[in-house]
Amino acid sequence: MIKPFVFKARVNVADLFHHTNHQEVFTTALQKSESLEHFVLKIVGLCAISYDQKAILNANSDKQKPDVWLEDDTGYITVALYANTLEFDEIIRLAKLFGKLVILIKENDTWFDEMSQRLHLIGNLSVFSLEAQFVDALSDALSRSLHWDVVIEQNQLSISDKHEYYETSVAQLL
Repeated sequence: MIKPFVFKARVNVADLFHHTNHQEVFTTALQKSESLEHFVLKIVGLCAISYDQKAILNANSDKQKPDVWLEDDTGYITVALYANTLEFDEIIRLAKLFGKLVILIKENDTWFDEMSQRLHLIGNLSVFSLEAQFVDALSDALSRSLHWDVVIEQNQLSISDKHEYYETSVAQLL
């Protein structure tokens, strides 16, 4: 049995869009059943939604929970982020469970083109996409470290890992 690859993560986030700065320090693992792409999108999602309160990372790949989420004092999940494309029936089910549903994907015009007409019917759904080469470059760099400096601007995201600098546009598809 292959053990998961464990990271001691330190992520400094300068969110210029929301006018906040914060640091996330946590231990996480790339699970053996998890793709590098999914793992990267999950960490980027954590950075994106944790500007107002501490986000919770689904480090154990618990299928009953979103990849990243925010919850209120009662434990109700107010924002649920999924780092992957989902089937329409699953999106409908999840949108009923959570206050806000966010899907963060690697560029996938085919998926969105096929789903966009129906997705517009869901009022509490947002879909964002990152450029494929950005996600691929970060996935390739994971073997070095998970010490990122992240800058979030309107429609722009950049990450530095002390060795390289990665930049992408962020498209809000919905």
